[in-house]
Amino acid sequence: MMIISLAACSSQPQKIEISAKPIDKPTLTLPPVDELNMRKVEWIVINEANVDEVMSRLQAEGKAFALYALTGDGYGALGLNFSDIRALVQQQQAIIAAYEGYYQQAEEAMNNAVTSE
Repeated sequence: MMIISLAACSSQPQKIEISAKPIDKPTLTLPPVDELNMRKVEWIVINEANVDEVMSRLQAEGKAFALYALTGDGYGALGLNFSDIRALVQQQQAIIAAYEGYYQQAEEAMNNAVTSE
């Protein structure tokens, strides 16, 4: 019995192998951002001295006269410009959210790799 117990103690323990390999970050794929092209807005300054002149010129061009100090086309372009700016801001917010998610995933992958070793 003594010989069997001594033989069991004389065996070599298993070697523990440790390997480290780099962790690849997830690929970040983002759509391109649209280019912001502003439309021309023509501002018209109306005062007592030129009100008749401006009204005559706009009537000759077939455009409506109103006291919002923009031509109809310019006012429409202004609204479209604000819409384009809003869309661009939303795209930028989506890109920022994608970056945030990307770096959170990379950090989680690094933490998981460290804790699983």
